[in-house]
Amino acid sequence: MNYKMFDITDKVVCMTGGCGGIGSGIAKGLAELSARVVILDRNREKLTTVCKSLSQETGKEIKGYSVNITDEADVEAVFGKVYEELGSVYGLINCAGISHVAPLGEMPMDCWQAVMDVNVRGTVLCSKAAGKYMYKNRCGRIINISSLAATHGKPGYTAYTTSKAAVNGFTFTLAAEWARLGINVNSISPVMVVTDINRRQIEADPEYLKQVLSTIPNGKLCSAKELLGTVVFLLSPASSYLTGQNIGCDGGAQNGDISVIKPMETM
Repeated sequence: MNYKMFDITDKVVCMTGGCGGIGSGIAKGLAELSARVVILDRNREKLTTVCKSLSQETGKEIKGYSVNITDEADVEAVFGKVYEELGSVYGLINCAGISHVAPLGEMPMDCWQAVMDVNVRGTVLCSKAAGKYMYKNRCGRIINISSLAATHGKPGYTAYTTSKAAVNGFTFTLAAEWARLGINVNSISPVMVVTDINRRQIEADPEYLKQVLSTIPNGKLCSAKELLGTVVFLLSPASSYLTGQNIGCDGGAQNGDISVIKPMETM
């Protein structure tokens, strides 16, 4: 086998939300595979801590840039800085995301808008800014982290599911728009991913975990490690002809019904 098909050595890969549980896990895996990882996050203090920790764990330099992904000028500036300092923007992983859980009748519209701003506007602005530099080299990979919730309704998650459905639609359309520019655009839809945020509830409520697992054919939750292989494939030469796809990384759950799962507490 030609393992160079999956080689991402020295590829500059930017990741939004890289300080979160999913993002930091993927960032670590990419660094271990010798990609040049750049973490983008709004929280400067956490950004410094995470980059330092991951750099020590992997033995690779992981750069961090503070940015508000909902601010167009801020986003344009940070990608310009990445390109100026590293000479390339090859990959972008739009991983930043938030949720507000509430029945629609009780949903504060400012919370709804906040979810849309981060999950949709942030994805669009970062893709637009990164694409400018990908076009310079006629080569690039954009990976949007979506969710199984985008295609499977779940009570209490109207804001989140709507935002992720929008991310999928954006993925399909941008892929068609940029296909002849050498830029591939795909999305990944995981089932529930274990993070520090939801681990507390999962551990405290065995019945909740049992309910979730009953909807996943392979009987286990997802993790950043489970997502890493799909991310590497989409960044690598092996996926050069793959664009405009939404890939389910869900243990087979895409064929099930997640609407029966009770809403989690608001994060």
